[in-house]
Amino acid sequence: MAGFFGFFDYTKPGPGVPENEPPKSKFIVFFEVLARKFWKLCWLNILYFLVSLPILILLYLVIANYIYPIIQSVTKGAGNVKDIQSLQGFLMTAFGLTLLSGFMVFGIGPTTAGFTYIVRNFAREEHAWVTSDFFEHTKKNLKEGIISFVTDLLVLWIFSVAIQFYSVQSLKYPSVEIIKYFLVFTLFIYFMMHIYIYPMMVTYNLKVRHIYKNAFIFTILKLPHTIGMFLLLATLWLLPFLLLLFVIPFMPLLLLYPLIWVSIIGLAQNFYTNYIFGIYLNPQKENEEQLESQENTELSSDKDDDSNSKDSV
Repeated sequence: MAGFFGFFDYTKPGPGVPENEPPKSKFIVFFEVLARKFWKLCWLNILYFLVSLPILILLYLVIANYIYPIIQSVTKGAGNVKDIQSLQGFLMTAFGLTLLSGFMVFGIGPTTAGFTYIVRNFAREEHAWVTSDFFEHTKKNLKEGIISFVTDLLVLWIFSVAIQFYSVQSLKYPSVEIIKYFLVFTLFIYFMMHIYIYPMMVTYNLKVRHIYKNAFIFTILKLPHTIGMFLLLATLWLLPFLLLLFVIPFMPLLLLYPLIWVSIIGLAQNFYTNYIFGIYLNPQKENEEQLESQENTELSSDKDDDSNSKDSV
């Protein structure tokens, strides 16, 4: 007799999953995956941060040249010299970590491809080895990742120079201001394209120009959804920084960025892109899955009919 008087009998089959159970909403599934994969997402975030550290340090040195003069002008007259220096150090650290994590979300080349492959699989509820798959797909997408990163740097530099130039010119010639707003809008579209670029890079065998072309098409085709998703991801990205400034003045709060926060943002992004790609790029696969599920239900109903006929005999 298994168990003890019928109790604690682990050989008995459980109730199982109901056949006609409606699919869960993506919102619920997201939090279920986040709970199940939490520690793997933490390790992925730390790994992504450590491997990308040389690039992040270079980016920080460039960013600091722009940020520090602004912080100096803002903190002027904020108290004695020691208070000003501590405040400047606090703001430089806060702004630096926030902006660097933004680059990790935006994309910093091949390491972003390796990171995206893992969170894409988790969003699909598929298996992935965090360390080995990260390095494997970083290597696989080395060329595409480097081209994308260099392209991003060139675009950001060109647009920042152009916007600054037309901002100065608009003071003399107000009609030129429309060009400045057009450039800002175009740059905003380019930022939003990155919701699709790296997920497409690790999912489909496409050349970089085709990846950017398709990302632009998706951005325009699903513009309201893309804007909503972009604002959601931007809000998530800024949340620890805003909490630090206005709610909880606790510096270790910024450790969320290198520990888990980028992974949470990446998981949310890939839940969305998996859904979009499933509609527009994988319709055949979805139809095959639907036909397969229909065949399974037909087979199960045939078995039930056979069993009922046997019982009647």
